[in-house]
Amino acid sequence: MVNKEDVYPNKGVLVKEANDKFYRIDEMALPKVYGFFGLLGVFIGSFGLTLKTISFGSYIAYYSLILIGSFLFIYRLTVKSKHKELVLDRLNGTVSYPDSFYGKPLQGKFSELKAVISISGDIDGAPGDEKLKFVNTFRPRKIDILRTISYDDPYQEWSLFVWYMDKNRPLPPGTAFDPYRQQDFERRKALGFPKPLYKSTIPTPEFTKEQQAERRRMSGW
Repeated sequence: MVNKEDVYPNKGVLVKEANDKFYRIDEMALPKVYGFFGLLGVFIGSFGLTLKTISFGSYIAYYSLILIGSFLFIYRLTVKSKHKELVLDRLNGTVSYPDSFYGKPLQGKFSELKAVISISGDIDGAPGDEKLKFVNTFRPRKIDILRTISYDDPYQEWSLFVWYMDKNRPLPPGTAFDPYRQQDFERRKALGFPKPLYKSTIPTPEFTKEQQAERRRMSGW
């Protein structure tokens, strides 16, 4: 569920746009983490080099910290924020999400996107956090890293994405979409209310009983 208070410029900071055409999420969290640890690495490395007696190995380690930390901090300052967004295009059925570092966003058909629920392990071997990750199907490489998309409930997040990207269904629940429900209804009505694109056991009624009755009368579903 996406409510209007979750969407920028309200108190929400992750959801940048939510309407009947686009659902856009800020994915700058990781670059910001890189910037913080990069600055920390520069500080630790610089401090280490001021010590009076350090071994050659320590010198290399401190110098490497400065180089790597500087790169991460500069990356945080120079990376384009528009390249670090998850963008769901409801009408065109496409998805765009961040690639590594300065790489241009990965983009393709949502119907071809492969997603997994990744479970990390705790120290004692018990299951840890669950995260929603995308498998790179749009720019295949020999060695690739799954892209972490959700830091909240991955099941709810994926359900929201699939529901939103089914342009033949009503918009998902939440007050953020309320201003756009009528025009989305009229768009689907003009097309004769085509059947849903993706199978689901979750009922998705129209926003009002009158709209629901009209859809059933015209389409039979």
